[in-house]
Amino acid sequence: MGLRRSWQRWIGFWTDRPQRKGTTIAERYTVTRLLGMGSYGLTYLCTDEHTGQEVALKESKPSKGTLSVRLLEREAEVMGRLEHPFIPKLLESFSYLGRNYLAAEYVRGETLEQCIFEQGCVYSEQECLELVGRLLGPLNHVHQQGYIHGDVRIPNVILRDGQVHLIDFGLARRMGEPLLPELKRRMRDVPLPEDEPAIADQDLQDVGHFLLFMLYSAFEPEKGKAPASWQEELDLSPSMRVMLERLLGLRPGYEGGVPELLADVRDMLEETK
Repeated sequence: MGLRRSWQRWIGFWTDRPQRKGTTIAERYTVTRLLGMGSYGLTYLCTDEHTGQEVALKESKPSKGTLSVRLLEREAEVMGRLEHPFIPKLLESFSYLGRNYLAAEYVRGETLEQCIFEQGCVYSEQECLELVGRLLGPLNHVHQQGYIHGDVRIPNVILRDGQVHLIDFGLARRMGEPLLPELKRRMRDVPLPEDEPAIADQDLQDVGHFLLFMLYSAFEPEKGKAPASWQEELDLSPSMRVMLERLLGLRPGYEGGVPELLADVRDMLEETK
């Protein structure tokens, strides 16, 4: 098994090498730089030679075979059904020289991950609520169209001019759709029942973890003190504590979905005025 994994890594190293800066794909998209490399795709910042605009171009990973292609096709299908000012617009999807691509609007800004870990940004409880309140707009739109995002995390949320943009729909799926069997085998560390269908609550649990990341940005551990649970480490208002426990499944959740959560967020923000 170890030899097989080593061989797969070696194959992946050679087949998944990023496109070089200046490479033009499909005689249209010229690579400026690599934006990120995920498990199943590579995303580049490109210039659209037809329009002069910056675009995000996602490329399927050859080493992942048909699974990568299927995920990219599904991502294009989902994005094609979404129309929201804070969700990147799908421009086109196509195949070129044996690889599959997805071109989308590029949102220039900073991910929340960059804000916290690179810039050292610290968020108060009120600021966390304000950001989550803005995030729930695009997330609610995704749910209204019959999908879940499936990967609401700090690297997939971009802050730009005070607005919150939700990006990367690589794990999005239709409500009720089970996880692809190939992904189940690769995600054994994820606590999901074998055939759990996609439901809105999965995104809300992610919002709970998202909130925790922001709240921990202001946490300073005491030297010599052993790590403890977030309930013990974070100094939170009673309302925030209850909200997190509901999101994380420690109390009855938000059966009303995003609208019910958003109402809670707004009530809590009114309390802080």
